[in-house]
Amino acid sequence: MSPDFDTVINREGTWSSKWEKYRDQDVLPMWVADMDFAAPDAVTQALRARLEHPIYGYTVVPDALTTVIQNRLRKRYGWSVLPSDLELVPGVVPAINQVIRGVVRPGGAVVTAVPVYQPFLQAPEYMARQLFTLEMTEATHWDFPLAEFRALAEARPEIELLLLCHPMNPVGRVIPLAVLTEILEICLAHNIVICSDEIHCELLLDGRVHTPMASISALARDQTITLQAASKTFNLAGLGCAVVIAQNPALMAQFKAGGAGIMAHVNTLGYVATQAAWSECDAWHEALLRYLAANRDLLTRHVAEMPGVSVGVIEATYLAWLNVTELGLTDPQGFFESAGVGLSDGAQFSGDGYLRLNFGCPRLMLETGLDRMRKACDAWMQA
Repeated sequence: MSPDFDTVINREGTWSSKWEKYRDQDVLPMWVADMDFAAPDAVTQALRARLEHPIYGYTVVPDALTTVIQNRLRKRYGWSVLPSDLELVPGVVPAINQVIRGVVRPGGAVVTAVPVYQPFLQAPEYMARQLFTLEMTEATHWDFPLAEFRALAEARPEIELLLLCHPMNPVGRVIPLAVLTEILEICLAHNIVICSDEIHCELLLDGRVHTPMASISALARDQTITLQAASKTFNLAGLGCAVVIAQNPALMAQFKAGGAGIMAHVNTLGYVATQAAWSECDAWHEALLRYLAANRDLLTRHVAEMPGVSVGVIEATYLAWLNVTELGLTDPQGFFESAGVGLSDGAQFSGDGYLRLNFGCPRLMLETGLDRMRKACDAWMQA
């Protein structure tokens, strides 16, 4: 049976952070990266089967899940990893903080390209490390700024870690292999460890294929800590399970040391859901990508009719990075909330004048939100 992505599911009463934000308001929440689709049936069935056992105590990593992860990496990317290369953690965001704590010495620094997912900007401060940023621009189609990175790496020897968003959130770009290779060369020349957040790597559109940074060469393997999860692809974020991949034993040791005493274990149901998603849900995943691509195309057409709003090419994710600078708004997020659409403020990603829209929702909901936005823009520009 084909997955049903069109049915609008009422999430009231489920403590959804996405929907609770606008509870009792006529505002469609299209902000946080949480899709409004039911998880695959195989995931729900696996969770239900586990719940039949009435004890939910501490759980070790299931051997079967380790095998599923190895098989998936080999099948999708031709990437072979050992069980000792894997560490299961309760989320990519805490893992980012743990990487910084374990890899970057006090007085050391982190670098990332912006605009970027806000935890990249917050984690260095939480860990009392300095942050440098590399500016990407719409004029260059959000290309990774290689020349600027090379110059900064030469000028700032205190930089010990690159936080790489791959593919890029919020701009929806896929980093080409040639660019990954140049990033690696710079990092090797200046002994900069790469933390590659690849949580959106299974959400490449139009048949594009993801290349894990660590898979491009033996040198990349030894220089990289990779973060992946089933959570974005299969809508499992509330179950808290991610995998850290570090094939360099020294980097894995640093990562583990960074979490000593503070990093929690994954919960039982997170293991169960991840194993089911990554072993039984390929057809669901393929159908999702087709649906998201059609939603992306619908969004692109609607935005083209919105005065003062534009959007670039979306190659990956279910997130659209909207340029609203021509509207001349002092509070873009508040403006569209008043029109009945809740979006993410670009400023939190270091992208003033932009908004991020989540189009991972039933098409009727997307059309409703886009129609509200267009009417608000029309009225504003005519005022």
